[in-house]
Amino acid sequence: MPAAVKLVLRVGIVVAVLVFISGCAESAKKDNSVTLYVDAMSLASSNDPNQAVDKLQQAIKKNPNFAIAYSLLGSIYLQQNKLSESAQAYQKATELNPWSYEDFRDLGRVYKMMDDFNSAAKAYTKACQLDPQSSEAWCAAADSYYQLGDYESALQYGQSAKDIAPADGEVEKLLGDIYTARQDNELAVESYKRAIELRGSDPNLTLSLAVVYLRAEQYDSAKQLLESVAAVEPSNAEVYRHLGFIYLKLSETDLSIEKYSKAVQIAPDDWRGHKGIGVAYMMKYRILKGLEDPNADDFKTKAISHWSRSLDLNPAQDKLLKLYRKYTSASGEIPLKSER
Repeated sequence: MPAAVKLVLRVGIVVAVLVFISGCAESAKKDNSVTLYVDAMSLASSNDPNQAVDKLQQAIKKNPNFAIAYSLLGSIYLQQNKLSESAQAYQKATELNPWSYEDFRDLGRVYKMMDDFNSAAKAYTKACQLDPQSSEAWCAAADSYYQLGDYESALQYGQSAKDIAPADGEVEKLLGDIYTARQDNELAVESYKRAIELRGSDPNLTLSLAVVYLRAEQYDSAKQLLESVAAVEPSNAEVYRHLGFIYLKLSETDLSIEKYSKAVQIAPDDWRGHKGIGVAYMMKYRILKGLEDPNADDFKTKAISHWSRSLDLNPAQDKLLKLYRKYTSASGEIPLKSER
């Protein structure tokens, strides 16, 4: 059932209750604000949101304490992607009706869409208090705290979400992200594996699991997963960049260069890719230099060129800058943009 229809049914029930409490349908007719609200519902369901907003504003003007009018107004503004107006409407609805789980949940959703994760966390936390069995609210609160970098709170809410919905793959995926941020590699692996079991094959999840293996220096496991993602997403530069790093750590320089080359070909403005392939070329240079190969200097030149590009894209790389200056001479230096 479409979300808009669900909303109309929900608010319709609320209006019916309101009419019942007031005594009878006749009393509702006399209350012009309720009549305007009902008209707004009808207009919203018939896809005439601007007229619905006008009716709701009239209703609110007549009855400033009309909480469900603000709630419907927030929903319509959200559908129109007017996030600031939607947040204001939902905020007012929660102030007038502090017991409405739906309004706090929807307020949190709007704040998340606005990247205001602090406000989102507060709204979702209140929603959790109002409906302690809502895994949706607990998971959303956990994600909001995760986005804020408050991993302790994120873990607390994420675990509560899992207690309520132990077979929810989204919750497991979020827990994997939180454990990864906390550098709890073993727990992150467990959560990502569980998420894959629950959600099925998912390249993004597989990539996340591969990155954890990479950080734990389990390169063979990471390589196998990354190669499987590359087969499904051949234009994923991040996958090839990680593969380039793994082959570099395994001292397979030619394969490292091959993977990094693919990464920078797909994403030419990725400073990490240029940095990595520069390291791979420099390792190749050292190997050939030790063998007195006349082609060694060609790889040094390529390394310096890619390091220069990486530093142009992201100048805040002090260690790379030192390496760049170490391997460039006054006569053959490729100047950075900032030094030209």
